[in-house]
Amino acid sequence: MVNYEINKIERKLLIIIYKNNLLEKNSLTNIQKQTDLDKINIINNLYNLKLLKLIKESNNKYFLTKKGRKKIKIVFTGGVYDIIHPGHIYTLKKSKQQGDFLIVSIARDERVKKNKGRTAINSERKRKTLVSSIKYVDHAVLGSKGEIFKIVKKIKPDIITIGYDQTHKLKKLRELVKKYELKIRIMKLDSPIPHVKSSYLIKNNVHKNKN
Repeated sequence: MVNYEINKIERKLLIIIYKNNLLEKNSLTNIQKQTDLDKINIINNLYNLKLLKLIKESNNKYFLTKKGRKKIKIVFTGGVYDIIHPGHIYTLKKSKQQGDFLIVSIARDERVKKNKGRTAINSERKRKTLVSSIKYVDHAVLGSKGEIFKIVKKIKPDIITIGYDQTHKLKKLRELVKKYELKIRIMKLDSPIPHVKSSYLIKNNVHKNKN
């Protein structure tokens, strides 16, 4: 049992249950909505996962155990995503390739204004909707209004990815991971098109309009 390798269906169910736990939608019905498996097949696989102590059931609701959580790899990344460009798509694709489930945090409007010195072109809600529509993204969330690391402490991802142009975040992230005693790998990704940035596109567009 200790060295049991879960199959694709079991892994899929663990990922679904993980997401449902985040959303506090833990019923069998919500599991069914996210898979093509028939109800009997789902129940049989859930029973097996319970025997393996990878999930637990309470009042007809399903939850990952610590053992079950270790069977899947959660990747976390974040950004403004004001103007979606090829660099974003590449980074999100590479992030997704690092694990089973990719969570993307969208910077709040007030944080964008504070850090960028400008108002975001698209509201945080619109940016979240846009990012959610990208096929590599499994779940998009709005970032914390207060402590920026609050959401990371809640999710406890296995990996945090940062873009090629976010080197300044490496040291800070490592300090926070150490401070909160979290076992998280920080991964800096490269980019095939390093000159393409939202700020560059916005600035370039402004110059074009002036001309």
